[in-house]
This record gives sequence, C-alpha cells and structure tokens, in this order.
Amino acid sequence: MDLIPSIVNAAVVSAVGLILWLLIKGRLESLEQRIQYLEGSVSSRIDSLRSDLTQVALAVGAKPRSESG
Repeated sequence: MDLIPSIVNAAVVSAVGLILWLLIKGRLESLEQRIQYLEGSVSSRIDSLRSDLTQVALAVGAKPRSESG
C-alpha cells in the first residue's frame, strides 16, 4: 500500500518540475533575444562613434601612426 502514495508523489514532483522548466525556458529565450538586440545596438553605436572620431581626426590633420611604432 505504500506504492500508490509514492507514485502520486513522483507524478506531482515531475509535473511541478516540468512546469518550472517551461517557465524558465521562456524567460531565458526572452533574455537571449534582448541580449542579441543590445549587442547589435551597441556594436552599431560603436562603429558610428569610431567613424565620427575618424572624421574629427582627419579634420584636424592627424597623421596615421606607423606600424613599426
């Protein structure tokens, strides 16, 4: 007679675990999308800033550094 409560307990624990996994999976996918968006946004902003700095340097007559240092 101890078998039935053990089976019910295992089923409940499994169901709760499945529900938690589904909730966490959805949140992780949402966070991954937000991180990818931010990485793209930051990358484009850095490229834009680099371009602006290059234009300023050229405007004031900066010379490129030599490769040998």
